Parts: sequence; structure tokens; C-alpha cells
Amino acid sequence: MRALPPLTALRAFEAVGRYGVVRAASQLNVTPAAIYHQIRALESDLGVSLFSRTKGKGLVLTLKGEEYLARIASIFDQIYESSRQIRGGLSQSRLVVDSLTSFATDFLVPRLPRFFAENPDLQLDILTPSKGFSRVKFEKTGANVAIRGGGAAGHWPGMHAEMIVHETMFPVCSPALLRGNNPLRGPADLANHTLIDVPGTPEGWRDWIDAAAAAGEDVGKVNIDNALKFDLIHLANQAATHGVGVNLGRAPLVDRYLEDGTLVAPFGLGVRSTLSYWLICPEPFAETEMFRAFRHWITSEVAASKYTAEKMPLAAMR
Repeated sequence: MRALPPLTALRAFEAVGRYGVVRAASQLNVTPAAIYHQIRALESDLGVSLFSRTKGKGLVLTLKGEEYLARIASIFDQIYESSRQIRGGLSQSRLVVDSLTSFATDFLVPRLPRFFAENPDLQLDILTPSKGFSRVKFEKTGANVAIRGGGAAGHWPGMHAEMIVHETMFPVCSPALLRGNNPLRGPADLANHTLIDVPGTPEGWRDWIDAAAAAGEDVGKVNIDNALKFDLIHLANQAATHGVGVNLGRAPLVDRYLEDGTLVAPFGLGVRSTLSYWLICPEPFAETEMFRAFRHWITSEVAASKYTAEKMPLAAMR
């Protein structure tokens, strides 16, 4: 028989990792002292420290503890889902996606009708608990898969990570800005328009301006110091659709606006970001039918895009 760790201790570890000692004790109907005992028993069995003991903070996961919890939490979730189905629960399976807010808002949600048409037996929940390029915490969110930005699969050790698509950046604006007293005929005309910026992104306008200059465009007078600033890519996209200014669009997030005509790309000159969007999950979940169905759908949607890095003229980023 396989030498498994004590299952009661594993259950206590998973609960503490998700909720902390007090709530874990309440959910498992035991005392906090019993929880501490189970954690010590598990650490002794594994021969590693899963938590550090800090005054005032109680148990804090170590790096090995975080990696172990991500795997154990995923396994407990699979046991729960399998048990729910065998007991005759809901006929549909539920997939929980932890996504970047921008990707969820401007890519996933507008395409959901096609997802449900292709996967009628699969329910989908979308969470956006984190901002930016934060670490994935499946054990905290209860998600099955996550979508994050990054440069390499090694950013998520111990996880299954595969690239969805490179990000491509290029100016976009309302069609109305192509007309009027200051029409946008070329990149140099950006100097006469309000720019829209999202300062919290790792790359942006300065990268595009540098690349355009290197490609021979006259952008020396284009200045983003007085740009309108937003903290979310979605808000910047929305402002551009209303004619507020020129935004730096990011494919595939901006694709739907270009497809329905609420935004246009006046120059057709893009910069391929050094970052990409990644689909991430615990290794065991990558073998499930739910993951395969979601991966097939999202990669098909990306392949149908007209504005990915493989399909737009690109300037080289310095």
C-alpha cells in the first residue's frame, strides 16, 4: 500500500492554508490545539516545515508549504467535485477561472455565448481577485485555472503553464478622431491629441513611441506626460470609445472594439510586448476534461483574432 501522509493531518493542513487556524478549527469541529497537533504530525511525516511560527501572525506558509498547498487543495477540490457528481448533484460541471480583470472584462466575457454554446454541460465562474501580475493562489480562491501575464512558464513553479497569446500594442481611437480639425493621418499627429495611459502596466506608450521612432516615424513631439491616466485597461478602452483621446490598445483585449467598429487602429503599426497571457493550473487539473475544453475554446478564440502579433505589421521594441 502507498505510504500516504496522515489524511486527517492533510485535511487540517488544507483547511489552515485556505482559512487560517481559527476558521479551520471551526470548520473541522476541533480545537485550535488539535489543528496545531495535526500540522506538527504532517510536518514530521514529510520531514519539512510547512509553516513558519511568527509572533502575532500565528502560522505562515513557507515556500514549500505554499507549493504543497497548491497541489493538495487542487486534489481536495477534485475529490469534492467527483463526490458531488457521484451523489447525483448538479448535472453540470463547474469550472472556476481566476483571471486578470482586464482579460476577463474585454476578452472572456464578450465571448461567453460561444463558450456556452460549445460546452452546454459546463458551468463557468469567473473571479478577478487580484490586480496585475500577482501570484496565483488557487488554495485561497478555490479556482481551477488562472489567467495571468508573464514572460516565461517558470514564473509559476510547480504549476502547469502554457502561453495563450503574446500581447500586441498599437494606438486606437474612436472613428470620430479620424475626422475634424485635427485628423489622425500618421503617428506624428498624436502630438495634437490627448493620449490615454495606464501607468500600472509593465509596458506602454513609451515603448511604442520608441519603436515607432526606430521604424522611421516622426514622433519626436509626442509626449505622454499630460496623458489621461486610468488604473484599469478596460477603463482606458472605454474612454477611447467615447472619443476622450487615443489609447494604446492591447490585442487581444481590444479586438472586440475593433471588430464592432467602436474603435479603429489608425496606423496599423504594432509592437509585440515581451509579455504574454498564460493559462495556469495545478498539474493534476491539466489532465481533466474540463481543462481541455476550456483550453480548446480559449485558444480557438485567440486564433480567430485579426490583431495578434502574428497578423499585424510590427515595429521592433528596443
